Amino acid sequence: MKVKLDIDEKKFRRQLERGLVKKLKKATRVGMGRVILTAKSLAVRKAPRITGNLRRSILARTTGKGLDVVGILRATASYARYVHDGTGVYGPRKTPIRRGSRTSRGQKPQPFFRDAIEEVAPRAQQIFSEAFRKALR
Repeated sequence: MKVKLDIDEKKFRRQLERGLVKKLKKATRVGMGRVILTAKSLAVRKAPRITGNLRRSILARTTGKGLDVVGILRATASYARYVHDGTGVYGPRKTPIRRGSRTSRGQKPQPFFRDAIEEVAPRAQQIFSEAFRKALR
């Protein structure tokens, strides 16, 4: 008994490539998501806590299309930048805060985002590649 198969090689290759590209795109998003979530968890731990509002306002997400995926880490609390960058002589303007005849030096920066990113940076490639490999399975 003979069996004859007619396979359109070009069509088969196109379908294979499409499937592979889809998997690569998904794996890239998963890898970046894992890196940014690791940075978020460190930023939450490093953020100062009085009421916990600043820590609760820290968000992480990925954006982008295809293989160009970007991780975004941000805090939605209105005062997050003042805590991170500092105020008064410690902040970007480097001048004391004046209110009437009273002055204040301000608050020192507590760069929880920068510290978290610097801590994740050496391990980012490893975290990304592990998540990438798992997503390709």
